Amino acid sequence: MFVKGTFKKASILFTLALLPFLFGYFIISFLLFSFIAFLMQFFRDPNRNSPMDKGIVVAAADGRILKGKIDRIEQVDYDYPLMEYVLEKNEKGILISTFMSPFDVHVNRAPVSGQVVKTKYCPGKFKVAFGNVKTENEKNLIVIESEYGKIGVIQIAGFVARRIVQYVQVGDEVNIGSRLGMIRFGSRVDLIVPYEKFKVMVEVGDKPKAGETVMASLK
Repeated sequence: MFVKGTFKKASILFTLALLPFLFGYFIISFLLFSFIAFLMQFFRDPNRNSPMDKGIVVAAADGRILKGKIDRIEQVDYDYPLMEYVLEKNEKGILISTFMSPFDVHVNRAPVSGQVVKTKYCPGKFKVAFGNVKTENEKNLIVIESEYGKIGVIQIAGFVARRIVQYVQVGDEVNIGSRLGMIRFGSRVDLIVPYEKFKVMVEVGDKPKAGETVMASLK
């Protein structure tokens, strides 16, 4: 239920938080314990039951708590940032962008089964995950070659998020709903599917669950 190594880090912090409590600094201990509780909820990694239906693409990220949600669905083409790795020159794609609040689960999952054929890390800024984050912020692209074509996942860091972690490498086979990586305290994940092949099954404002919510299906 938690990212590997979480309990070890929490136990060290818990020991440190006990010291001021033993010396009567209860407020400091309370603040430290509250911080530990926040870290524990942030690094949670619950199991998910991914649908096994043919011709579907599931959510790569959670957007469920507070302002977390799907906040952008748009058509993109080859000239859109990083799309040269996902689309052919005359091909169009659908980009579904999910904003994650700091309280959402931050483990990202494979939207389809297939092989990882491309990854690309792009250093950048750490602005709030709105506006020109598509060109300015730090991001990481993962492209999966599926039986339906290439599906792209872009992890985008934000103001609070300061580290993108990738679990998979080029050549790895992934199953729908398996773990791709996480954005620590992070903020946005873009999902790209071929425009001609898929129909979007969600709307702006929906709150997807990574690995479970069906985002698109074959036409």
